[in-house]
Amino acid sequence: MPRHDVEIAIPPKVVVNSDVRFVIRSDGQKLGELLVSKGSVAWVPGHSPQAIHIRWERFDELMREERRQRRRR
Repeated sequence: MPRHDVEIAIPPKVVVNSDVRFVIRSDGQKLGELLVSKGSVAWVPGHSPQAIHIRWERFDELMREERRQRRRR
């Protein structure tokens, strides 16, 4: 089972347009960064410069679908 590390960088004060950034590592290797903002959540894979953005409503749908699939197993 890989060891996962999560680092968090929170802006020093509440700023409307600032993301909260989580750096995710598995066994010391960077999996990516999770960016959380008011309007969306984004995933930046590994060392890619391109973020994948989804709105919170879509994120909610994905998580609910994941839960449904796990219950079927």
